[in-house]
Amino acid sequence: MKNNSATRLSDYLQLSKLTITLPVSLTGFTGFFMYNPHLSTKLILTSFGILLMAVSASALNQVQEAGLDSRMNRTYNRPIPAGRIKLTYGSIFSLCCFLCGTILIFSGGNIKAVLIAIFTVLWYNGVYTYSKRITAFAVVPGALTGALPPLIGWVAAGGGIWDKPIIFLEFLFFIGQIPHFWLLILKYGEEYKKAGIPSLINIFNTGQINRLTFTWIVTSVIAAVFLCYFEVIKTGAVVGILLIASVFLIWKFSSLLHSGSDGKPNKKYSRLLDLYFLLILILLIADRLIG
Repeated sequence: MKNNSATRLSDYLQLSKLTITLPVSLTGFTGFFMYNPHLSTKLILTSFGILLMAVSASALNQVQEAGLDSRMNRTYNRPIPAGRIKLTYGSIFSLCCFLCGTILIFSGGNIKAVLIAIFTVLWYNGVYTYSKRITAFAVVPGALTGALPPLIGWVAAGGGIWDKPIIFLEFLFFIGQIPHFWLLILKYGEEYKKAGIPSLINIFNTGQINRLTFTWIVTSVIAAVFLCYFEVIKTGAVVGILLIASVFLIWKFSSLLHSGSDGKPNKKYSRLLDLYFLLILILLIADRLIG
C-alpha cells in the first residue's frame, strides 16, 4: 500500500514538472520582492499561487499532448501516455491546482495579478500548445509565458503593469526562453520530427541552429545588461558580478560558432543557461536587500 501511494505521489510530482514550475515560481517571487523587498505572508501566498498555476498549465499540457508524448522516447513514459494517470484525473488535478492558485494569488495580491495569471495559463495551453503543431517558430509567441510570472509577482505587490523595472525583466525572460528551447530542439529535434511536430531541423541544419542559438544568447546577455544600464540593478558589486557572468556565458557559448553541421551541444549548455538566469534572480534579490 505504501509503495502504491509513493508511486502515485511520484507520478503526480512528475505531472507537475517541478524542475520547471519551481523556477517559474521563483521568478514570480523575485518580481514581488523587487517591488516590496520584505518577506511577508503575501509574498509567500503569491509565490505558491504562481507555482500552482504553473503546475496547472503543465498538467493540462500533458493532458492535451498525451498522444504526441506517446510517440517520443523523451516523453512516452510520462504518467499520462504511460497510463499511470488517466486523462480525467490529470484534468481534475490541473483544475484543482488552477483554482487553488487563483485563490492564493488573490489572497496575496489582487485581482489584476489573478487576471494576468489566468491569461498566462490560457496563452500557454490555448495558443502555444497548439501553435507547436503548426509552426517550428512557436517558441516565439510561447516565450511570453516565461515573461509573465515576474509581472504577476510585481503587480501582486502593488506595482504597475508598465513600470520600467518589470518591463525590462519581462523582456529578458522573453528573450531567454528562445535559445533555451532551441538547445532542446538540437537534442530532440528528430523525435519532434517523427512525432509530426514542425521542427527547426526541417528548416536549418545543426550548424545554422547553433549560430542562431548563439545570436539569441548574445541578445539575452544584452537584455540582462539593460537591467544595469537602466538602473533596475544599481549596486556596484552586483553589477560587476552580472557583467562577469555575462562575459563568461558568451565565451562558453562561442564554441557553438565552431560546431559543424553535425555538432550538437550537450546538456552543459542548457544547465549553464539555467544557472545564468538563476544568478540574475539572485542578484536582483541581493540588489534590493543591499539597497
